[in-house]
This record gives sequence, C-alpha cells and structure tokens, in this order.
Amino acid sequence: MNLISGNQLKALNIYYDLLTTSDGNFSKDIYNSLILAKELKRFDTLFILLDLVKVKNFDTEYLNGLPEFADLHDNSKWKAFISTNNKHIYIDTALRSKINNLQTRDQFFRLKEGSYKVYGDTIKKIDSLNIEYLLSLMTGGGLPGEKEIGAQDFFGNQGYIFVLHHYCQGRSQNKKLINLTPFLINQVLDGRIQPNMCAHLLEMQNGEFKAGVFDVIRFKFGNKYSEILVPNYPRQKKAMIEEYRKWICLEPLDDYYKKVKFVININNQKYKFDAPGNVFNVTDENDFIKNQQGMIELK
Repeated sequence: MNLISGNQLKALNIYYDLLTTSDGNFSKDIYNSLILAKELKRFDTLFILLDLVKVKNFDTEYLNGLPEFADLHDNSKWKAFISTNNKHIYIDTALRSKINNLQTRDQFFRLKEGSYKVYGDTIKKIDSLNIEYLLSLMTGGGLPGEKEIGAQDFFGNQGYIFVLHHYCQGRSQNKKLINLTPFLINQVLDGRIQPNMCAHLLEMQNGEFKAGVFDVIRFKFGNKYSEILVPNYPRQKKAMIEEYRKWICLEPLDDYYKKVKFVININNQKYKFDAPGNVFNVTDENDFIKNQQGMIELK
C-alpha cells in the first residue's frame, strides 16, 4: 500500500525487513523489491535482495532474458550472481517437474483442435486424476509452495493453478463435486498460495465464499474495454465480504480496489501484485452495454 501511495522508500524498507528475515517468500515480493531498489538507485540493497532469488532455482536463461535487468548485466555483482545461480539446488526438482507436468496434462487436449467437443471425456478423466493428486497433497503435507519447488517465474505461477482453476469452474456447474473451500483456505494460512488468487478460485465455485475478487470486472468488445466495474454491494453484504477477506488474511476490499487500479495503470505494470482481474469478452455490442448496467465504475 505504501508503493501504491507513492511512498517508495518506505515500501522498499518494509520489503527488505520482511524478505531478509522470512523463510519461503513469494517471488513477486522479491521482484517488486528489486524494481524499487533499482528505481531508487539503492544498488547495494538490490544485490542483497537479488541473492534471495537463488532459492527459487529459476533458469539462468530466464533471468538473463528479463529486459528490466539488462542494464545490470555488465555489473560484476550481477555476473557473480549469475555465475552462482543453480550451483546449489534449494528445491525438490522432481516434485517441481511433477507439478509443472500437471499444467501440461491439463492443457494438452484443451489446446487441440476440437478441444472439449472431441476430447471431452479424456479431459474429464485427466481433470479427475489431477485433482485427486492435489487433494492427496493438501490432506497430507500441503500443496508444495515456493519454499519446496520454487516457481515458474517471478509471478510465482505454479502448474497446479490451472488444475484448480478448471476444477472450480466445473464445480460452479456441478455441486456434487467436492467443495475446495476448506482445503484452499488452509493452504493460504500455511503461506503456500497467494490469498487473492485463492479467493478468485473459491469464488469461481459459485458457492457461499465471497471475497469480492471475482466481482472486479472489465468487459471487452473487439478492441474496446469498459472501465473497471464492481457491484454496488448493499451494506450488509459488503460487511460479510470483509469478514471473509479477514479469514484468509486479505486487505480490506477498498484497499484491494486501490491495488487493482494501480496494477491496471500501464505505468505501474512493472510491478507484480496478487490482484487477479477478470476480463469478459463479449461478441455483441448490445451485450457489452447491457452487462455494465447495475455496476459502478471503480474510482
């Protein structure tokens, strides 16, 4: 929130204090701290924080390919960092590969020509096997977080998010499927998945849980976008939403709205935030206008 309000140095100091004393930090927070340190020309701080990246075991090619750090490549400290990246393996690479393969399996037949129409039964079977595996992890030691398997990138993406996304979509139509709410909330409380992303998934189930994340919407018709829209919640419903948000350690709803507004601004897209937005594509201009009715613009 300090970053959003323009207090960059205070934001950097908070990031630094937390990241250098905590275990299992999220990649996006390390990334934001690096961008802040670079903008503030705090290069000693930047290279201390950069050392935290090693525990993610990112591919060196990925790190060297990030344009935002290209101007550091000739710096001796960057060269030292790159030369020692992946010399020590901090994560369970076999488990990481297995988790990444979940995404491959999830997407394989969905991306083929014909997708659900041709391969519907196969997709359903793969989804069932994938979610059974994830449930076994959640009821055992928990989903592997960044501490165990690193991440695919600085956004902190994990292969199982695709599986959970499609499962929660499916449960919105079929309430006989198991409710993931208690399982996923405990993963948040254990620091394994990011809270707003969790809220987005849970709200996709179209059940009782409501944190207001899925309700932040933009409509798209061709190349035309609506403003960012949110429901005009009645007072009691908003109070209920705020309580659900507290349950999974989320900021107040109005602060979340500020976060979304900040992220959508093109000038701020260099930062990475746990603020999943929704863009709904419509093919009819009348629907584009009609769908916005009853909602209010996020100011």
